[in-house]
Amino acid sequence: MSFRRHFLGRLCERAYRSARIGHTAATVWLRYKVPRWWDARLGRDPEQRDMSGIHQRNADQIYATAVSMRGMLVKMCQVIGTRADMFPPEYVNTLSQCHDALPPRDIDTIRGVIEEDFDLPVDAVFSDIEPTPVAAASLAQVHRATLIDGRQVAVKVQYPDIDHIIRTDLTASRRVAAIYRRFDRGPLDFMPLLDEMQRHLRMELDFRREVDSAERIRELFKDDQSVVIPRIYPEHSTRRVITMEYVRGIKVNDGEALEAAGVRMQGYMTRLMRIFNRMILAYGFFHADPHPGNILVNPDAEGRPVFTLLDFGLAKELPEGFGLGIFELMFSMMTFNESAMLRAFDELGFETRTGNRDTYLTIARRMISRSESGSFQGEFTEEMTDDMFDAIRENPVVKVPTDFVLVTRAFALLSGIAHSLGQRANALEAMSPG
Repeated sequence: MSFRRHFLGRLCERAYRSARIGHTAATVWLRYKVPRWWDARLGRDPEQRDMSGIHQRNADQIYATAVSMRGMLVKMCQVIGTRADMFPPEYVNTLSQCHDALPPRDIDTIRGVIEEDFDLPVDAVFSDIEPTPVAAASLAQVHRATLIDGRQVAVKVQYPDIDHIIRTDLTASRRVAAIYRRFDRGPLDFMPLLDEMQRHLRMELDFRREVDSAERIRELFKDDQSVVIPRIYPEHSTRRVITMEYVRGIKVNDGEALEAAGVRMQGYMTRLMRIFNRMILAYGFFHADPHPGNILVNPDAEGRPVFTLLDFGLAKELPEGFGLGIFELMFSMMTFNESAMLRAFDELGFETRTGNRDTYLTIARRMISRSESGSFQGEFTEEMTDDMFDAIRENPVVKVPTDFVLVTRAFALLSGIAHSLGQRANALEAMSPG
């Protein structure tokens, strides 16, 4: 009877989630189609209609649906919020606010996952787990805990039904996207986004990959005292549970707290940029989500900042030569070397529908024009990357490499941290020896 109730419960949940996704998709589609039908009937050119209001209403509805349903839809909104090359600004600005700060699951649910994965009572692994999580996200939540031997740890635990929810949501979303693509080629195509999400979520749901990524980055910085990667305890980690050292620190963009703690602020952002330069330009493997919640800071004995990197779910391997391509693009924009710009875009994997590479120059010029000085100085600001992606949407670019989007987003996040502290995040300047 218990199995039957569980099966029927999942069946009802699948039907409900599929219906909600279908309803939202149909509403979004009709908001685009009905005005176009009226324009055609009244003899007006649909292409001349201002779509910003419709984009905003649709983005608001997608956001509301995602927040209420959680799971994969929150992740989808977060990804859309990074893809200014594919989606209008109204989508990017609204859905990028779909953060992982969500209502937590109860502690009994979390204890159940731990006991199932370890095949042991929770008390055999942890002497204490705080019932209130320190963070709750779309796939998992984090609790402070104490191991049997007294070590203070943070435990990241995946929700027990998240795999089923993601499969349900992806299936429903792909079905909607396929119908949408079949009957209407515009204005938005979600299928490439869903293909990308399917690849990434499969990896993100296996926490063992996140453990491997953390250990790999720890090895890269083993001789650098300015970088801390919390120690992970593999004997207390599984596919759905990560147990790591509990680390205290100051949020990377909390200027008042940093100064009160005696952190030396001169050259602060240059030090942080060197860390990401090394990962992106030299090592070819980087932490792709440097938002303020993922970086903590403590002063060393001399007041120099020591940066603790957290959450390696979005660590990314870059293709061979990608770092050199990014460096060449930055340097060529700074020197206005257009032939080097073209070469850099080719090396990074950009493609155009027409084969006309002058499109790349249009994109680069738009980026340069948004610099305060009128020339590129080595900082990918949020305004610059937004303008770049506006130019990409307006021009016949058929392929923008995902790696390029992730790298420029990371640099833009670092730029935002810098500006909140009254500093700059200049990647070229940070290449000088420390």
